[in-house]
Amino acid sequence: MNTQPNQRFHVGVYGILIQDNKILLIKKSRGAYKGMFDLPGGSIEFGEKVEEALKREFIEETEIILNDYNFVGHNEYFCDYLNDSNESRQLHHLGLYYKVFASFDKIKNDPDGQDSLGAELIDLNNLDQIKVSPIALKMIKKVLNEAEK
Repeated sequence: MNTQPNQRFHVGVYGILIQDNKILLIKKSRGAYKGMFDLPGGSIEFGEKVEEALKREFIEETEIILNDYNFVGHNEYFCDYLNDSNESRQLHHLGLYYKVFASFDKIKNDPDGQDSLGAELIDLNNLDQIKVSPIALKMIKKVLNEAEK
């Protein structure tokens, strides 16, 4: 099976940070999840270990240094979307998800120059009132359900 020019396969690593009944999310500025909230994280660079990418992406998008992390699982998502040039694209997104832990006083709430408009701490009680990327929402719910057990 060959990938067509309008198709994109993306593998990323993402962190789920929940503290004081709040979750850390970023607002997406482009791509399939433009205008939605998503988990901090992103692409794994060639030669980079998955956990190194997780730590790097967290610093780039939130300015938070992770203390620890535990693998939660993976998730796949397929969708059609329009890119910034209004061209039709298809996305196959594979995400690797970690529950992450950190101590921090502030978060980066300004754009990173790539695809984040800034990070925000969102009250878990308000999660259903905002638009969260479908791939992230499934894993967030998984972590919250496991925490209730």
